[in-house]
Amino acid sequence: MKTKTKKRLAGAAGILIILGLLLAVDAITGDPFSRAWAQWRALHRAETLYPDQEFTVASSYSGQFFNYGVTVQSTTSTDTRFDVTTDFWLFTQDRAGEQVESRWNTCYRMGQEGAEQIAHILATDAPELDLNGIYGADLCTVELDLAWEPDGEGSGRSHPEKTPELFPLDGSFDASLLQKVPSRLCVQVNWTGTPVQGDLDTVLQTLKRVLEANGLPVTYYDVMLVPMYSLEEYNNHEAIQNGLLESGPVPAENIA
Repeated sequence: MKTKTKKRLAGAAGILIILGLLLAVDAITGDPFSRAWAQWRALHRAETLYPDQEFTVASSYSGQFFNYGVTVQSTTSTDTRFDVTTDFWLFTQDRAGEQVESRWNTCYRMGQEGAEQIAHILATDAPELDLNGIYGADLCTVELDLAWEPDGEGSGRSHPEKTPELFPLDGSFDASLLQKVPSRLCVQVNWTGTPVQGDLDTVLQTLKRVLEANGLPVTYYDVMLVPMYSLEEYNNHEAIQNGLLESGPVPAENIA
């Protein structure tokens, strides 16, 4: 009897060890069944919040520590897109209020549309400015942040939630918006040689002149001059960093 009991205990211990290992692996990598369950819950949450719309799974991410993230996208509204997370299969939270209702998605998309317009204008009216790619797979050369505030609570970011009526869902960017909310333009300009403050001032003046002439009055200009180096010099990271010249957000009214 003792031998049988020991075998049973050993078998139970072995099963517990296997289950523990499986849970440990699942906590690190996730599993397809839990991910599918999280996607279903995300779609259900979205269609509950917006019963007049249908949704698809735009992407699925994480899976670590039994946390699964899903981005859902409305099939009829570009801006109705938000993240939903499910923890331990039962606890679900969404960011619809932050991303959709606060108009962050709309603000960001309108900023991209405005940036594209500005990039085309600069290519035509200021071809001497050799714009460098800022971010993204497409190497966008212009960033336009709408409803952007440099000071106060939540400084250094956009606050469309303060004027949601100016950011209607799926609405298009209109230049008149720049007269209603503060904005920041960010560009990086490739520069031959080591730039100095006078060069930076000239670029700021050019940007302001061109944009205001085209009915795009930006509130703040944030410019970086990036010196162009030889192949050997590019290996010296410290030299490159020391050669960069940044303006920080400069109010348009301070640009002569």
